[in-house]
Amino acid sequence: MAIYTRTGDAGTTSLFSGQRVSKTHPRVEAYGTLDELNAALSLCVCAVQSGALKPFLEGVQQQLFWFSAELASENGTPTPSQRYISTAEIDALEQAIDQAMAQVDAVHGFILPGRCEPAARLHLARTLARRAERRLVELAGQVNVRQVLLRYINRLSDCLYALARLEDHLAHQQQIITEVATRYRAATRTTTEPTRMSLSFHELHQLVRAAMTRASALGVPVVISVVDAHGIGMLTWRMPEALLVSSTLAPKKAWTAVAMKTATHQLSDAVQPGSALYGLEAQMAGNVVTFGGGFPLWRDGNIIGGLGISGGSVEQDMDIAQAALAAIHMGNDQ
Repeated sequence: MAIYTRTGDAGTTSLFSGQRVSKTHPRVEAYGTLDELNAALSLCVCAVQSGALKPFLEGVQQQLFWFSAELASENGTPTPSQRYISTAEIDALEQAIDQAMAQVDAVHGFILPGRCEPAARLHLARTLARRAERRLVELAGQVNVRQVLLRYINRLSDCLYALARLEDHLAHQQQIITEVATRYRAATRTTTEPTRMSLSFHELHQLVRAAMTRASALGVPVVISVVDAHGIGMLTWRMPEALLVSSTLAPKKAWTAVAMKTATHQLSDAVQPGSALYGLEAQMAGNVVTFGGGFPLWRDGNIIGGLGISGGSVEQDMDIAQAALAAIHMGNDQ
């Protein structure tokens, strides 16, 4: 069966009533823009990462069919047998907006439309929804258009913005997880020299003794923690009168240094807004420390453990850690 009828070759099309109008008629422009939006939403369905969004967006696509059918009819009121947009559909959009925005950080200015492909596609759909709204307002100036349709298309563009923000947020979370996992796997890789890939008892003793000597010289009681290349604790020693919180922070500094293969003070800039690891501390539930006092232990280009010092100022903790590393002739760089 041929899909062409040749009836539109002269630049006109039929409404549901059978009336022929120009293809540039405001009514045709309005439901034609909804058709563009519906096609863009199909691309969004194919791209989004959140599984719950796919059936939601497909439901919106069905609603756009009802919307277009209503606009293609000169009868301003839907018939009892006709599916049509109601306040229930608007309520569902508002609920989706609230759920999405509750999961993302607040912004107080303009944002670039999409840092990942799913978000970019949703932002494109949002702009089409805005254009459809403009076409609908233009049509409402000439014929009767139900107010609920204007409310729906306005809320839909807001909803697509919120969903785009959520997709960007999820993509950023995944980026952080991938980065941490990559660094941790690299830090715990096996080597062909297992006996040299860990601290000896003698080195461990020297490390702790040097840290205590330097801390005593500074008059700062600290907690000293050492972990192996897998982030597993080897030793934690609390000097008398060291702060209780240091017993938690020192092991976290040592673990962070191993997991990120980086001294903890070097992570501070990387977790600032806009930087590659922004949100890392929140995602790791406080297990990652991004201020000074944690240092990775390297040997022959391989990480063999981590040292964490806590109890003084950031500068004092770093000073004590560096004195301990020097005692076993071990730098803090690869």
